[in-house]
Amino acid sequence: MITSNSKLNWNKFEGNKIPSSLELNPVIFKYLKFDSKILDVGCGFGKTISDFYNKGYKNISGVDVNESGIKFAKSKFKKLGVDIDVRVNDASHLDYNNETFDAIITQAFWTTIVGKEKREEILKEFGRVLKKGGMIYIADFGRTWNLNIYRKRYTNGRKRRLEIGTFEAFNKQTGEFMYFAHHYTRREFRQLLEKCGFEKPFYYEHTKFTTQSGNKINGHVILSTKIIISQLKQVERSRNKFGMTQRL
Repeated sequence: MITSNSKLNWNKFEGNKIPSSLELNPVIFKYLKFDSKILDVGCGFGKTISDFYNKGYKNISGVDVNESGIKFAKSKFKKLGVDIDVRVNDASHLDYNNETFDAIITQAFWTTIVGKEKREEILKEFGRVLKKGGMIYIADFGRTWNLNIYRKRYTNGRKRRLEIGTFEAFNKQTGEFMYFAHHYTRREFRQLLEKCGFEKPFYYEHTKFTTQSGNKINGHVILSTKIIISQLKQVERSRNKFGMTQRL
């Protein structure tokens, strides 16, 4: 049974029809300089990139596996006379050198990543291309058990032996399977960051997000920084000494 999203799943969405319902949380602008080198992962058709650019952040790039979305973004930026690097690229194998970016932006990106091993692979890759002390911004969907529609989806996912919080999304009109999605707990994100070489989040906000379907669900906004190698070794020594994983 296939329990992960493929490039084929996301290429079902064309151009500006790629789901993109989240707006940037204003907190991100407190921690970025206008000359910060920024990478938007899962940039889709370039909505978030445009938001950054219009606010004065010109040194921004974007990647996505959806070829149609990237084509749309390139065409849009070209018409505007804007030189922005957007490319088709898998988040687990980024086409950038080590320590290239000051910040990585992920908006409703992690919900598309199904499977713990894949998440860890991607986050470690983010650590590779981030500069020392580089920052990651996460804005993503949280589990919403109190809404009947999601309670049913989570329950059906468990019946299919999917990870808790993972479910199948279908086209409302045709009933066609579209993709797998995952909703997170705060603890889940904190453990993922800790395991993959990032600091305890220095900012966390529980919020409400509106999905592409118009559902209002729980959400997380998180800011964390890449651990400097010397700090990482110190943390690992501490864990080995006490035979346990530090809790954030």
